[in-house]
Order: sequence, then C-alpha cells, then structure tokens
Amino acid sequence: MEHQMFATLRRRLTSHVSFEAGLRAILVLNLFDALSTLGWVEAGLATEANPLMAMAIEHGAGPFLLSKVALVGLAAALLWRHRQEFTARLALVPLGMLYAFVAGGHIGFAIFKGFEPIIWG
Repeated sequence: MEHQMFATLRRRLTSHVSFEAGLRAILVLNLFDALSTLGWVEAGLATEANPLMAMAIEHGAGPFLLSKVALVGLAAALLWRHRQEFTARLALVPLGMLYAFVAGGHIGFAIFKGFEPIIWG
C-alpha cells in the first residue's frame, strides 16, 4: 500500500502538468528573489551571498536583474527541452522547494526587519 502511494505521488509530481506549473513557479519565484534581493541590498540591509550575482549587483540593478533572470531562464529552457525525460521533471521538485524556501526567507526577513526601510527608503 505504501509503495503504491509513493508511486502515485511520484507520478503526480513528475507529470507534464506539474512540470509546466513548477517551471512557471520557478521563473516567478526567481524574479521575486531578484527583486527582493535588490531591495535588501539597496536598502543596506543585506548583501548578495552568491559570488557571481554579487559581482553583477556591483555593476547596478540592470546587470544584476538581467543576469539572474537570464541564467535561470536558460536553465529553465534546458529543462523544458528535456521535459520528456523523467530526470528533468524530477529535478524540478527540489528546485521548487529551494525557491519556495528562498521566497519564504525574503518574506520572513521583511517581517523581521519591517517593511519600512523599503517603503520609505
């Protein structure tokens, strides 16, 4: 019974419908992450932890946003190209969880630090 439940869950998580929804969610959450990070860094409340993105943010908001969206967009395109493969669909599960965690971190940080620095500069 438990094995059958796991098989059903695996089929649902890796279905084409779930894959498409997961890919859209990752693209949206990546944009949310980029804009939130930019807001925290420009407000002086945080620094970019990713060294590659830290270099991009030093060149300004435009290069940072373009780099972040382009890199994740290319990865999403690669996954989409291989969407027929089970491993590509399965890869979206931990990626979705990671981006949900990052988005939750931004929301938690906003609650902890307060929205005031972002609203009022």
